[in-house]
This record gives sequence, structure tokens and C-alpha cells, in this order.
Amino acid sequence: MSKVNCLITSVTFLFLWNCESAQKTDAPTDQIPELEPIILKTLNHDTLAFIQGLLYYKDKLFESTGRYNKSTLRCINAKNGNIEKLVPVENVFAEGLVIKNNIFIQLTWRSGLAFLYSYPDLKRIDTLQYKGEGWGLTSDGDSFIMSNGSDTLYWRDDHFKILKKTAVTLNKLPLSKLNELEYARNKIYANVWYSDFIFEIEPESGKVLRMINCRSLLSHLQSVETDEVLNGIAYNDSSDTFFLTGKNWPLIFEVQIPH
Repeated sequence: MSKVNCLITSVTFLFLWNCESAQKTDAPTDQIPELEPIILKTLNHDTLAFIQGLLYYKDKLFESTGRYNKSTLRCINAKNGNIEKLVPVENVFAEGLVIKNNIFIQLTWRSGLAFLYSYPDLKRIDTLQYKGEGWGLTSDGDSFIMSNGSDTLYWRDDHFKILKKTAVTLNKLPLSKLNELEYARNKIYANVWYSDFIFEIEPESGKVLRMINCRSLLSHLQSVETDEVLNGIAYNDSSDTFFLTGKNWPLIFEVQIPH
């Protein structure tokens, strides 16, 4: 989505302040473990893809890309990164993506619309409506879990009616700018806009359990622009590996995240 550069400083300050607080506290329950992903391999990634959502399904990667008049839904070869199918999404700014019951659901930023597509042909078959902004989307198998850039996760039913809300906290402080989401290992993994970390969240309490430092991925990139941030988390449960990338990045990384 359209990112405002002046927010970088405030977001970074809040994150660093939270981390410093975690390191200084004497209570073990407030010490948030930090770890790094182990890179297994890299795939090519379209540098024109302003990624908003990523998922792994039946040996393929599916990607939602944003920006007005440039939004798409894509099927990607998970072995080499080649684009196998691309569907333009016109007149909106596309956002998060999930699949449930063999139906893809793609959010939009400020249009209040979620588009439904059939698998595997990616044909649009229906539209749902919701209020507010749409950022990230995942599912625990029963409910949809949605972010809107705040510190709150929204649990929704199949008609997108809100079932409950969960506030996310890091060291007992709100963790805002929640973006791309992935439900894996019975946890929620979340990108935070302009952060190089992925946050592992306990679904019921909203408490951050661990932080995955992804700065090592940046060393494999020649250069990135200010808004080309870490964004995109997909999980392959058969290999227990994650696919990570960023907006307009040239690479998708397949990684292990230690348990």
C-alpha cells in the first residue's frame, strides 16, 4: 500500500524500545526470544511484484500484489519462481490472500471488498464486503484472521462477519502496523510494516512469543528502496519450511524457522 516514509522513524523507535525493555526486564516471561531463519534456497521473484500476500498450496505459491492499476493474483512455480498464471485485479489496491475450502480470498486495501476465486483456474466467482481497511489475511482452518494495520487481529466467519478481536502485544505494549499474516504450527506469523522482523503470535492471547530477525535476507539483495520492505510469509507444512520475500524483491527465500 502507499507507504509514508516519515513513519519509519517512529515505528523503528517503538520496536527498538520494546526490544530494549525485553532485554532489561528481570522477569523471564517478558524476555522475547529472537532467532534467525536458516536459508535453504532462493527462487526468482518478479521485481515488479509489490507483494501483499503469499501462500503455499499444493506445491505452488500464490501471490497477491498491490498498487492501483497494477494489482494481480498469481500462481508461481515453487521450485524456480516462474509465474505460471497471472490475473489482473483492476480498479482496486489488492492486499492479503488466503485459501479456504479450495476458494481463494483476496482482500483490498480501502475498497471494502474481498474477492473470491476458484481453484485452480483463478476465476473470480464472488465478492464479500467488509468495513475498514484490509491488510493481511490467513485462516486457522475454521475462521479467517485479518489485519488492518492496527494492533488488532479480527477473526471472521465465512461471510466475513467479525467473531472476535485479539489485541497483539509485544512486552505488554501494543504491536501496531500488523500486515501480512500466516497461520502455521498453531501460531500466527506476522509481518509488521517497515520491520525486518517476523513476529510469532499466540492466537488466543495475542502475545508475541518470538521474533524472527530477517535482516540476513537483506544481505542477499543488492539494494532495496524505502518501501520495498519485508512482506510475504507462506508455510509448507509437509516440509515444515517457510517462504519469505518482500515488496519488489528479486528473490523468494525458502527457510527453516527453528521450533
